[in-house]
Amino acid sequence: MLSTPTQSGGLKQKLARKFSQIKQLCSTNSKFTIHPFKSLHKQALLPLLPKDYMSRFGLELVVFMVAVAGVVANFDLQSRAYLLESSDQSTVFSYIKNNPSLNNPLTNNQTTTILARTDEWVATRFATAQAYANLVSINSQKTLSSDTTIQENVIVKTNPTTTDNFLRSGTEVYEVVSGDNIVSIAGSFGISPATIMMENKLDETSVLHPGQKLTILPTTGVTHKVTEGETLEKIAGKYKVSEDDILDVNDIELPTDILAGDFLVIPLARVNLPAKPSNFVKTTAGSVALKQATAPDISVGNLSFIWPTATRQITQGFLRRHSGIDISNSTMVPIYAAEAGFVELSGWQAGYGNTIVINHGNGFKTRYGHASALYVSAGEQVVQGQTIAKQGHTGRVRGATGIHLHFEVIKNGARVNPLSYVKP
Repeated sequence: MLSTPTQSGGLKQKLARKFSQIKQLCSTNSKFTIHPFKSLHKQALLPLLPKDYMSRFGLELVVFMVAVAGVVANFDLQSRAYLLESSDQSTVFSYIKNNPSLNNPLTNNQTTTILARTDEWVATRFATAQAYANLVSINSQKTLSSDTTIQENVIVKTNPTTTDNFLRSGTEVYEVVSGDNIVSIAGSFGISPATIMMENKLDETSVLHPGQKLTILPTTGVTHKVTEGETLEKIAGKYKVSEDDILDVNDIELPTDILAGDFLVIPLARVNLPAKPSNFVKTTAGSVALKQATAPDISVGNLSFIWPTATRQITQGFLRRHSGIDISNSTMVPIYAAEAGFVELSGWQAGYGNTIVINHGNGFKTRYGHASALYVSAGEQVVQGQTIAKQGHTGRVRGATGIHLHFEVIKNGARVNPLSYVKP
């Protein structure tokens, strides 16, 4: 059905009236007269521009931004306050951390003292260990009971590099372990080797055995047994040390606390071993005429030495003034060739008595001294394990009955420790 012109004209009139009403409403409804708690769009049909919101709520926006800034500032201050309270993150510690030259480690003979409430320094006493001329590397390290001590309200922290040199009250008993020697033990306790030798009645010929007990003094020095009527003054005068040093090292408060029969440790700068009377006996009985032969060029494979005699007891080790090892059980047991080779020397040599030298090639030789009888002559070839002699006490030995084998290993002309090549 087609619309008539009358109907079409009526629709246009209705739309025109509606549009007129909207225009009139917008012109009379001002945005500045709207109640602040009512919606801005309740009566307005179109949204307002951003500048309209800013003009109406500008003050509230400023207040909100100030509040946000205050909250952020508060959190930032709390975070910085926490860092300042931390002991290792404060400004001072951070500065030291970034400047390592200001934080140098302690040097020898220094202590650090941490002050407590009283802010008083505590004096610490320490002893300097006696230097030893030929001190070798330390094989075993021992740690004292603690590097830190507490004295009333003050904590005294000693320098770890010199802790072993501090005086220790009383003596200790040390049990020897495999690989120990007097020099290494003395170095680990911070005392002189002569102190250990004097206290334990040892000398340069002594050999330490695993499990052996040694008395260790707290400092370089000697022990003294107090006799009846002996005073601290007399003891100090005898050893030329101060009375206070004796009291300190023995942890004694008063001189009157020293009684007859007490053993005191006397601290000394140096301990000198007493001269030991010589007990060497020289005998030429049973000597064998010396014969020598030049060994041919010997080129062999790898050498493997065996123990040269039936007994395995070592009575003297390899030392600076003792170029081999002494093996003995005081009986004249057979002596065997430690490895195959050419006999270069057989017979009497000064000091060694009846002796044999075997050239094994590859620069190695072995010597067998103080024998009572020789079974091979110079120029002979021997095999490993062959009986070449019998133990005895010819030559320069300790005591008339000092039966033993003096065994040496010679490498490229230098005498070396036989225990590096043979084991008992």
